Amino acid sequence: MSKRSVLMKKCGLPNTYQTSHCFNDSTHQTCCHLGPEARKYADNSGNPIGKASLKAFYDKNKRQANNDELTPWCTCFGSKVCSYYADKFNDGTHIEFLNDMKTNDVLKNIPNKVGCEDWARKSLDIVAHNTPGIIGTSGDSCSKDDIKSIIRETIYEDN
Repeated sequence: MSKRSVLMKKCGLPNTYQTSHCFNDSTHQTCCHLGPEARKYADNSGNPIGKASLKAFYDKNKRQANNDELTPWCTCFGSKVCSYYADKFNDGTHIEFLNDMKTNDVLKNIPNKVGCEDWARKSLDIVAHNTPGIIGTSGDSCSKDDIKSIIRETIYEDN
C-alpha cells in the first residue's frame, strides 16, 4: 500500500476523482475534520469544501453525515485553512494530522491555533499561498508548550 493510500484511509477519505489531489500535490497535505459551521462558511466564502467533504463522507461511508458530524477533507496546508476554521468555529473542526511529504511521518495533536499550523507549515517547508475566505491568519502564535504537544508519528513503512 502506498503512503498516499495509508493517508487517505487514516483521514477517512475515499479514493475518488474528487479526492485525487489529496496528499498528491504541494499543498493539500492537511487532514481536516470539518464541523457544520466550518463547512457552511467554506462553501459561502468561495471554497466549496463543505459540500465536497459531505460527498466524500457519503462515498466512503455509504450514508449521509448527520448535521453535527465531522467530515474529512484534505485542506490547503499553505494557507492554514483547517486551523483558521477550527479557531473561528466551536463546532469540532480540527486538524487530524499534517503530512510530512519528505518522510513517512505525520504531525498529530496540532493545537487549534493558526500559529501552530503556521509553525508546522514552516517546519515542513510548505509554500504559503492564499485561499478564498481565509483572512487575517498572521497574528496568531504557537507557544513553546503548544509546539511540545505536537507529535511526530511514522505512519508508513517502505517494504
